[in-house]
Amino acid sequence: MQNKIIGIIGGIAPPSTMDYYQKIITGFQNRTKSNHYPSIMINSIDMTKMIDFIAKNKFDELIDYLSSEIQKLVNGGADFAVLASNTPHIVFDQLSKKSSIPMISIVDSTVDYAKSLGLKKLGLFGTKSTMQSEFYQSGFYKEKMELITPPLESQNFINKKYFDELVKGIFPEETKEAFIEIANKMIGHDMIEGLVLGGTELPFILKNEDFINLKLLNTTSIHVDRILDYAINN
Repeated sequence: MQNKIIGIIGGIAPPSTMDYYQKIITGFQNRTKSNHYPSIMINSIDMTKMIDFIAKNKFDELIDYLSSEIQKLVNGGADFAVLASNTPHIVFDQLSKKSSIPMISIVDSTVDYAKSLGLKKLGLFGTKSTMQSEFYQSGFYKEKMELITPPLESQNFINKKYFDELVKGIFPEETKEAFIEIANKMIGHDMIEGLVLGGTELPFILKNEDFINLKLLNTTSIHVDRILDYAINN
């Protein structure tokens, strides 16, 4: 069985990289109805270094850093590459242009999925960089969907919990309850129909069953589906 070699920029953060790995394997075996395993290369990079570039708006340095890490996947024989995180998609377009192999975007995948569900107004949770940048907003706007972020105070809270807890694999019940409260306020105030979990650790703490009338978009699962489409069918 010959399929494309999947190249992953991972470690941003470790829990979600492990989730990607397991989901890709399970999805591959389900799709191929076999006990075979896909070929996966993971380059686990320094998340602290990446986040520091973003926090200091050093985007040229960020592009250079990530491009060099993607090149390691190319050198290892990967047929295409993905970033196993939402936040670095802030420079996805630039990275894709510099890369000698195709790259699969988590944002494009999520926008297409939301459109397929017929959603028109969604909320966005993620790191502060993700919530305040335009890369998700512009993608949804192009498809005539509205994407709403929480108030600044809530953004700061989500961001702090993200880096203090979630990326470290810590998922306290009180944090979950606080996130649910923020989302419920957005349902009431902004009339959102869906919530983009724009951080790949968020699906570990928020589940569809936590809400009555809100569709959660697990960006990891959505991305993995697109990855498998490319690995198996192209």
